Amino acid sequence: MSNLILFFKQVTSLPLYKAVLYGGVLITLGCQSPKQSDKETLEKKDLQNASTGSSSTETTGLNEEAPPAPLQVAYARALRLAEQGDAATLLLCDSLLSFQGPQGGAEPYYYKGIYYETKGDIKQAIIFFDKTLAADYTFYEGYIEKAALLLELREFTAAAKELELLRSLSPGYAPVHYWWGKWAEQQGKDQQALEHYRMALSLDGTFKEAKEAMERLQK
Repeated sequence: MSNLILFFKQVTSLPLYKAVLYGGVLITLGCQSPKQSDKETLEKKDLQNASTGSSSTETTGLNEEAPPAPLQVAYARALRLAEQGDAATLLLCDSLLSFQGPQGGAEPYYYKGIYYETKGDIKQAIIFFDKTLAADYTFYEGYIEKAALLLELREFTAAAKELELLRSLSPGYAPVHYWWGKWAEQQGKDQQALEHYRMALSLDGTFKEAKEAMERLQK
């Protein structure tokens, strides 16, 4: 069975959405299409609302909250499987890559990295985080995950390189300052770590880990 077929089998198993391939185009369909009488009612409402500029979708609330697309659902499932260390992650990610093409998206590489990280295979995890960043250099989580693993290996110079790249891309991204703090703290540079934790918390007041790290160092 090809990876592409596996991908569609993953998607079409979802209860709320069906995906069909027609003429090479992925089309998403709701489980139930409107009845003819419903369509006529909507047309009448459109005529009635024409003078006010409103539409039937506005008055009926049909578009208030669109359901997720099948690809988004597949991404969410891949991440969940990866975090659980489920080998099905690899099949699903291969299917996603076959569907999108090798450079179609960074997410499948990232999910594979998370899977190998969960399994304790740091070397393989770093390889896939590198592939994530090769596919999309603005994929911030890829830098964070790679830096965290390098810190675990106590490869401080390599970890600093990843964090510096991320900081150059987004100096206002709170997690990069938090991980600079971790980098400094692991080397006994508590004052420098405290400054980074403080910066992370100033950028994101809800950053619980940064607040706890600050409180720990201030004791």
